[in-house]
Amino acid sequence: MNHYVNKPFKRPRMVGRPGRDTLSEQIHTGLRPKSHHSHTKITNTSSETVKLTYAGPKSLKTSVNAPVGVSKSSQEVSLFTANYRRVTNKKNKTWDGDGYANMTSDDKLKFYNEAGVSLGSVPIKDRDLYETIWRIGSTEFQIDYRISDQEELSSVQDICKIKVSHTLGITDIPVAKKHKATIESKPPIQTFIPKITTKFKPLRKHLNGEPKVPPAQKQLVDQPTVKSALPPLSQELIGQITYSPLFDPVSIKDPLIMNKTENHKVSVIVDPLLSKTLRPHQREGVKFLYDCVMNMVHTKGDESMILERDDDIKGCLLADEMGLGKTLMTITLIWTLLKQTPYPTIINQRGVTLAGEISKVLIVCPVTLIGNWKKEFKKWLPMNRIGVLTLHSRNSPTEDKAQVRSFLKVPRTYQVLIVGYEKLLSIKDELQNEKRNLDLVICDEGHRLKNKDSKILKVLQSLDIEKKIVLSGTPIQNDLEEFYTIIDFINPGILGSFGRFKREYILPIARSRDVNAKQNQTLVEQGLLRSDQLIEITKRFILRRTNEILQQYLPPRTDLIIFCKPTAEQVEAFHKILTEGQLNFSNMTFNSSLGLITLFKKICNSTRLIKTDPYYEERLSQVQTSSTSGKFTSGKLRILLSLLHELKTKTDEKVVVISNYTQTLDIIEGHCSSEGYTSARLDGSTATKTRDQIVTSFNNDPSIFVFLLSAKSGGVGLNLIGASRLVLFDNDWNPSIDLQAMSRIHRDGQRRPCFIYRLVTTGCIDEKILQRQLMKIALSKKFLDSATDQSKNDDDLFQQEELKDLFTINLSTLSNTHDLICNCSGEVEVLEEEEITGTDEANAQPEYQAAATPSNNPPASIWINALEAQKIIEKEEILRNGTKSEIMRKCLLGYKHIDPQKTNDLIDEAMNNVFDDARQYITYALVKDSV
Repeated sequence: MNHYVNKPFKRPRMVGRPGRDTLSEQIHTGLRPKSHHSHTKITNTSSETVKLTYAGPKSLKTSVNAPVGVSKSSQEVSLFTANYRRVTNKKNKTWDGDGYANMTSDDKLKFYNEAGVSLGSVPIKDRDLYETIWRIGSTEFQIDYRISDQEELSSVQDICKIKVSHTLGITDIPVAKKHKATIESKPPIQTFIPKITTKFKPLRKHLNGEPKVPPAQKQLVDQPTVKSALPPLSQELIGQITYSPLFDPVSIKDPLIMNKTENHKVSVIVDPLLSKTLRPHQREGVKFLYDCVMNMVHTKGDESMILERDDDIKGCLLADEMGLGKTLMTITLIWTLLKQTPYPTIINQRGVTLAGEISKVLIVCPVTLIGNWKKEFKKWLPMNRIGVLTLHSRNSPTEDKAQVRSFLKVPRTYQVLIVGYEKLLSIKDELQNEKRNLDLVICDEGHRLKNKDSKILKVLQSLDIEKKIVLSGTPIQNDLEEFYTIIDFINPGILGSFGRFKREYILPIARSRDVNAKQNQTLVEQGLLRSDQLIEITKRFILRRTNEILQQYLPPRTDLIIFCKPTAEQVEAFHKILTEGQLNFSNMTFNSSLGLITLFKKICNSTRLIKTDPYYEERLSQVQTSSTSGKFTSGKLRILLSLLHELKTKTDEKVVVISNYTQTLDIIEGHCSSEGYTSARLDGSTATKTRDQIVTSFNNDPSIFVFLLSAKSGGVGLNLIGASRLVLFDNDWNPSIDLQAMSRIHRDGQRRPCFIYRLVTTGCIDEKILQRQLMKIALSKKFLDSATDQSKNDDDLFQQEELKDLFTINLSTLSNTHDLICNCSGEVEVLEEEEITGTDEANAQPEYQAAATPSNNPPASIWINALEAQKIIEKEEILRNGTKSEIMRKCLLGYKHIDPQKTNDLIDEAMNNVFDDARQYITYALVKDSV
């Protein structure tokens, strides 16, 4: 019986033999790494012929008279790696963790966990050392391998606090039966070379003319003193070696073969276990990731598999929208690089056998996604093919640090470490001390690195890991400075210093978008040129695809932006705060007004939230608003409750309700309880260990009707396909928060058509936030999307809204957003792209255009009366709104414009019925189906 099937994947290693530790001796005796199962041959038809035949590994057994690793003459102590688990009666057993074993001088095995804590000892007696399942109390152990690498041995001694008088040799280990090597003309090669074919190619040379020799082979060639009397491998034979790939592409249906440069010696082919599950866009994504981390130029649409090397590119930004499989693509890349390399290397500088291009991977992500990452590894690489370490939430800081040190120093047990962003700060010293052992870092939700002063970013930069991958569906959120920070982390120096970037890109682009520069053709053209240059530089290592790719794989999706009329109670609250609150807008900045902004957002949700708001209690307590005891304290709440009633009574569908405020969730939860609706809830107070259980219960339990979700604590990484309806109750300034939250139900595994409802309070701050989001989304499209026409936009994406306008309540509009983009009748009309033929300022009146030109704007030093100043401000505002309108039009292409006063058709039958029940609360709707 094979006891290793459920153990984590171990890196290929050399099995020891009495007195023979060198690679050449192991080949001579017929031993080879445990993970290889095919026979390897070296043959040549020339006079210099070498042929070696290897057998698969056999069990190593101990002798009663000579225990493994212990010489009776010296009674030395030996150390081993081990796996342990709780005693269980499960049919399919797996190991819980990795530890160590120490063979003492009295023929006992003493076991330790990964933190070096002793768990007890057992006598060896007459039992087989490797095949025996050892038991101490309620814990089972199994020996994995004896530690012979000096660095690993020293590390384990430190962890377990074991003192050894001198370095141990490998003694008295009975080995598998020898297989003789057939030697013709020349002695056998003195090194281990995996999968060598019989083809010979001319010597490949460096640019300086010297033969290209793999580092490990060159090391063996240059060192004449080895334990074997066999002569070294000749330089000529080294240059003639041809390596075969790990997988045979002929035997694989539709193999995924990575691109290469002319210097690559062997093809890298993705494991068919993974490649057979990848969709076309995911196969493209895996190749893109591979090209970037292997320093190759990636050109979209290039059919050639031979690419040029580009040392400026060491990492990439995978900026696909949510639901396209960024996690699966990343896991595929990790597994490929762990197992394969285009540069076959026998041993690394520490003398450890290498199986692939990398050996250790660090994944940093929000703490809420750690469980999801671990689950995905288990899903796509079953049978514990790969060792994944996560730091348990119950661990003390000391235990965390010990596990990280063990992960970095012990090469074969774990290959992937997953930590949260905050945890990174507490283990930074351990990571920095052994950073040379980390080969690849992956940052999920990488837009968290946008702040150049972030402590987390500085820790990651200090690790100096060359290969980096950042995953983010919305990497640009505010400005190009944040974009620069992320790109400079991925590929340091590729955009130059920040001062240079600001001078050459940020300032020219900003000047070209200024309203007053519209008539200055030189500034506009310079801004466009810099935009195009920036796109050309970054497209080599940025890949961005939209959810439209998923249309062929997922059920249809309908997006509805529902504009809800505020109740009389809400209007009164807004009015009293503005008139009685003694607010001074002239001295108010955006930052100083954040408290008031939050208060207005809460009023849009429910007037019941006013009394508990900190800003209101501190500065506006003198303002007395009406009683908030009514059931429907906002227009949005009235629409939501009507929709829930319609879905519960007439369908068997489930609903996800998302809000940015837990107090809003409390109100909605109370209404659900009073109506008898069963609900589940996940917010910032939900324990991490119970989140997966809550999600699983909702997806599988038909009795749970509503899932209440806090956008910021649970809006990413969750798969809520048990629901087919989602309501975004309020908006966030950051579009990534809302976009990720709205993608929770339209994902792989969804079988029903999906409906996404976005509720917006008409004429209030809700609409201003929505409009600001559209502006930010347009910026992401400009620099990330593959559409070429985006590079020609001259959109003013960072124009700040006037603070006074933020708090203006417009009761005369059905939708201020629709007013800005269109003047159609609202009878299910669609604004198509070809209708946008030019900017609104091009159609403005001549006098308005002239007023905005620099020559007609009065200098600041010239006195003008208030009436003239007001006219100039109004004229500039017309041009400003014209630019804004064009941007929003492009973001809302394909949406149907529906005025409920003119048509009863809101596309969605459930919302139609809600409309019939609450006619006065829906003022307008923008609907886009089959997204």
